[in-house]
Amino acid sequence: MDDWKQIVAGNLSACRKQHGLTQLQLAELLHYSDKAVSKWERGESMPDLAVMKQLADFYGMSIDDFLLEPEQRAEKAADRSAESAGTETTVSAQKSDTEPETDPLQLPEMQTDPRQKKRNRLIIAGMAAMLVWLIATLIFVVLDAVLPEMEYAPFLFIYAAPITAVVVLVFNSIWFNRRWNFAIISFLVWSLLGALFLTFYLSGIVIWKLFVIGIPAQLIILLWSRLKPSRTPSE
Repeated sequence: MDDWKQIVAGNLSACRKQHGLTQLQLAELLHYSDKAVSKWERGESMPDLAVMKQLADFYGMSIDDFLLEPEQRAEKAADRSAESAGTETTVSAQKSDTEPETDPLQLPEMQTDPRQKKRNRLIIAGMAAMLVWLIATLIFVVLDAVLPEMEYAPFLFIYAAPITAVVVLVFNSIWFNRRWNFAIISFLVWSLLGALFLTFYLSGIVIWKLFVIGIPAQLIILLWSRLKPSRTPSE
C-alpha cells in the first residue's frame, strides 16, 4: 500500500509540474488547500476517488494511470497515441471521399490555460468592482447638473466602498481563495461604519460610538476564520 502511495504521489507531482502549476494553483482549481496537495505529493495521504477522477480528467488520463510507474505510464501513453493516430488516419481516409479537407488554421485547437483563466477572472472581478464606481460617478454627474444645490450627492462615493466590498466578496467566493473572504468582510464592516459616521457627521451629528459596533463584529470575524473542519477532506 505504501508503494502505491509513493507511486501515486510521484505521478501527481509530475503531472502538476508538466502542466506548469504550483501546488497553490492546483489547490484553488480543486477547492482544496495547498497543504492537502502537498500531503498527496509526499505520499502522506491519498485524494479521494472524486478528486482522482477530477485530476484524471484535467490531465487527460485515466485513474489507473496514477498507479503506474513513470516508465509504464509513458509506454501506455505511447501506445494510446499510436492507437489514436491509427484511428484518426482511418477516419480521415473515410471522410476524404465525402467531405472537403478542412484548413487547420481555421479551427485552432482550444486548450485550457489555468493561469490565463485565472487572469481573466481577475480582470472580470476588477471590471465589476470598477462598475460600481462608474455608476456612482454617473449618478453624481447627473445630480450635480440637474440639482447643483443638492448637498448630499458626494454620499454616493462614500457608500460605493462597502458596495464594492460586496461585489469583490461575491467574486472571491465563486472563483478565488475563500480565505480572503474574512479580510473582505472586515473591510465591508468598517467601510460601512465609516460611511454611516460620515453621513451623520455631515448632517451635524457626531456619533463616534458607531465604531464600537465594529469591535465585536471584528472579533466574530476573527473567531469565524479560526473554524476548521472536523475531518480533513484529503484523508
